[in-house]
Amino acid sequence: MTHDQNPPTPTPDPEPKLATNFRYFSPWLLVLTLLWLVVYFLVFPDPIGLAASNWPLVFIGVAGAVIGNVTAIGGGIVFIPVLMFIYKVDPVSALKLAFVTQAVGMSSGATGWLRRGEVPLALLKWTVPTLIIGALISTFLIHPQPILVKSLFGPIAMIAGLLTLITLNRTGGLLDLPRQGRIPVMLMSMLGGLITGWVAIGEGEIIAAFCMLVYGLNPNRAIGLGVVLLAINSILLALIHSLHFGGVPWELAAFTILGVLWGGRLGPFLAQWISMHATKKVFAYIALLDGLIVTLQAVYVMFFK
Repeated sequence: MTHDQNPPTPTPDPEPKLATNFRYFSPWLLVLTLLWLVVYFLVFPDPIGLAASNWPLVFIGVAGAVIGNVTAIGGGIVFIPVLMFIYKVDPVSALKLAFVTQAVGMSSGATGWLRRGEVPLALLKWTVPTLIIGALISTFLIHPQPILVKSLFGPIAMIAGLLTLITLNRTGGLLDLPRQGRIPVMLMSMLGGLITGWVAIGEGEIIAAFCMLVYGLNPNRAIGLGVVLLAINSILLALIHSLHFGGVPWELAAFTILGVLWGGRLGPFLAQWISMHATKKVFAYIALLDGLIVTLQAVYVMFFK
């Protein structure tokens, strides 16, 4: 028996495949929809007439929820431009609608990412506290104003679109960040919370892109983390603006909320069956176009009106 042969080099475990048993439909979707119908008919004096005017917002809600939960950008990338340009809602009211709508849509999607096991839960204790600090600063110390919302939304939307394109082909295999990444990710989470308080988007995409580009975190886990953080951020901001500041256009938000309720789970559901490459590219171009339109409109108002 010879001992001069080297033992075989152990091969690293392959990257775990995504679960494909996540079902789209859940009984609680039906329960929440029935609850929505009850509240809708009790709260609004003319529910039929209101639905006749605003029913397209249900599909806007679905689109925003899918984009938000596939890329972690947030549904505000759709809601705010649509509300400002088509429904002629002022920027701050559109921002408030985005918060309450995202609170439902991103939470719906976050449950999907959590059930798929695609969220690095250990990072939440490092990112959530600083997220809250950033959100509170941008809400109470530097209040969102119409000119601030319009001036920042365009550039942030374009940055989010570019980050989506840059990370499109990332294939990092890390399932968690190294220890030295904790402080930087805390700071990035606070920055995201700060920006989200002004324009409803930013937290999810900033965190996801940072974790992928700097530390090579698995793309799905990075997006899952971004979706969960944006959901937490949106719930916090929705509660603040609903209960403290007021001014939420509920007659419009009712329809976007119904849309995101059903659209929020589509992101994680579709991600297990189809390639997200082309889908994310389309969504990135939408973000770039949205950002460009809002930026040009803001420049026109500032200098030529």
